[in-house]
Amino acid sequence: MGLSGAFYLKFAPIFPPIFLKMKKPLKNLTAPYSEPSLFSATVIINSNKERKDGNAPLSLLLVYERKKKQIALKLYWPPIFFDKKAQAVLPRYKNDQEAVDTNIIIGTIKARANEIIRSYRLQLRVLTLELFVHEYNNFASRDCFLFFATSKNNSLYEKGINTYRTRLRHQTALNCLGSFMKGKQLLMRDFSLELVRQLDAWLRKSKRYKYNTIMSTHKIIKTYIYYALKDGYYLDNPYDNFPISFRDADREALDRDELASLKALLNSKVLNELENECLRKFLFSCYTGIRISDSALISSSQIKDGVIKMKMKKGERFGKEIKVPLPKYARDLIDGRKGLLFRPYADKTVNEALKVIAAHAGITKNLSFHVSRDTFGTLFMELGGDIASLQELMGHSKIQTTMIYVKMSEQRKEKLMMNFDKLDE
Repeated sequence: MGLSGAFYLKFAPIFPPIFLKMKKPLKNLTAPYSEPSLFSATVIINSNKERKDGNAPLSLLLVYERKKKQIALKLYWPPIFFDKKAQAVLPRYKNDQEAVDTNIIIGTIKARANEIIRSYRLQLRVLTLELFVHEYNNFASRDCFLFFATSKNNSLYEKGINTYRTRLRHQTALNCLGSFMKGKQLLMRDFSLELVRQLDAWLRKSKRYKYNTIMSTHKIIKTYIYYALKDGYYLDNPYDNFPISFRDADREALDRDELASLKALLNSKVLNELENECLRKFLFSCYTGIRISDSALISSSQIKDGVIKMKMKKGERFGKEIKVPLPKYARDLIDGRKGLLFRPYADKTVNEALKVIAAHAGITKNLSFHVSRDTFGTLFMELGGDIASLQELMGHSKIQTTMIYVKMSEQRKEKLMMNFDKLDE
């Protein structure tokens, strides 16, 4: 007496594989079992489609019954820095943060692919190439917030809406959310005010982020919730009841002695290659006032007759353009460099390197890249510059923003004048 379809569906999972490979299909079994070995999903790099910039597209290669299909991942990497066996990208240079971020994305993709295959196997359903693509796209757009946000971030970059650095900064915030979830899926419907509050506490206690960094992370996550809602997906926006505000940070500029200490440290054997490059970029900004977002995009082609002419990324949508004459020391820092003047390290990588550099130079101030811009503005005023010229050089749309450097310069003068009291001691 044969087993009924109902009995089979209820008890088949406990029978050995030999039972599942019966030659005659059981009646009433509408979703026959498919061996997981028959279906594979592998992350590959299409070396034959290498672009002019040396990068090639990554894809998810699906194989089922000798048929193949690829899903474009909208990720690009140099073929020589891709480990086929590990299905992972390799760092192009020391402390390559983008390689870390890209591998997190690849890990998410592989985990989802395995989840789809596993789900069909446990449900005793046949998984075809077409079904996989449907499940994969459905998941990316509707179920998992992190997958949706990562895909959206890559899409905005590929369409030229977001810059490379914006993409990197947004992905860092999304990876932070992923670390908080500890590998668990964050479904759209799981977003809640309580989850955001827990994330906020985790950023403060575990990551020890400063207040404005935490607010910036929340702001980016809120942006992708907005994108999801705009694209027609249903989820509650917990940030409706979680206000995001920024505080005026304590600003510090380097004095001339501290600047001289950093200049002496450049090209020394004390610093490694990454630290030396970060210091070079920092010093260049001390002499030009260039933001970190712009320093990663400056090309030698934008410099003519010793003057940088470029549109700032922060004011790009307003067509804001600056012209900065280069002092001799700034020209020496980039002498002989062609194309991009500086390596595009992640902001976090640069700021971490600057902490090490400050320690070597004996500087006790909290050194971050923005200190270079404050140093430029303050020294410009101390050297006799006028506020209108400084506003133009720094690309400020409002004079009130530039006035902060006048105040910083005045505060430094007051401290210096107090030194005369020591003459009477």
